[in-house]
Amino acid sequence: MKNLIKAQLYQIAHTRVYYLVLITFILLAVMFGAIDYLNGADALEEGQLLSASDLATRMDVVTILSVMGMALFASFICADDHYDKTANYEILSGGMRKQSFFARAFVSIVICIVFSISLECVSLITATLLTGWGDSVPVSAVVSRILLTTFPYFRLACLFVMLSYFIKRPGITFLAVYGLIQGFSMIPSNDRTGVLFSVTTLGNIMHYDEWHVFGLECDAQFIYLTQLDGGFAARCIIVSLLMGIAYLAIGYSYFHKDDLE
Repeated sequence: MKNLIKAQLYQIAHTRVYYLVLITFILLAVMFGAIDYLNGADALEEGQLLSASDLATRMDVVTILSVMGMALFASFICADDHYDKTANYEILSGGMRKQSFFARAFVSIVICIVFSISLECVSLITATLLTGWGDSVPVSAVVSRILLTTFPYFRLACLFVMLSYFIKRPGITFLAVYGLIQGFSMIPSNDRTGVLFSVTTLGNIMHYDEWHVFGLECDAQFIYLTQLDGGFAARCIIVSLLMGIAYLAIGYSYFHKDDLE
């Protein structure tokens, strides 16, 4: 399987579409981090500027960007070789289906997680360079939440791998994922656990409870509660790992029995 992983990495390194996707999403993340400057920061007073710590409490847009980028990477890595029959030749030449599946799944999952966390960091670093960190939330709280997103990102990456092996067409797989995400976002959720859907789990991780302080002669002050509930974090990790493994098991079971036509 090591050789198949190396082959996948070599193919990715020599395919322009991956670079185009990466550059596009990095630019979008930079634009989100520089949103104040793009909206005319020169006209704002210092206290009105959106600092990096303020941005950290509004990261929903970046997580959605990350999910869409993950869908593109996973669909092309896992489905493109089935579309052009490369995977068929790979197996006919003596390769095992198990190695073929898990090599692509491993590469997809690692790239998706690294890509997603990197986008979040790019936005925050951009904002820090332009407006400073600020004092809305401490760096440690933001770092711990970003690290926790690794688990729902893992779950989503496994889902995208499974769908890629079901559909076997990169473009159609991406559209299916996009439709799935939009569908979930329109479903009213009464989930008290906070971990029923991956996308809502990401939103819950990056959400900070807040309360406001008003004064007669000063602007309203936002105070954010940075401590993340330990029970929610444990549920997030356990459910994400179990669901991710289940997605991979279902995807491999389907691929193992598939006639590859």
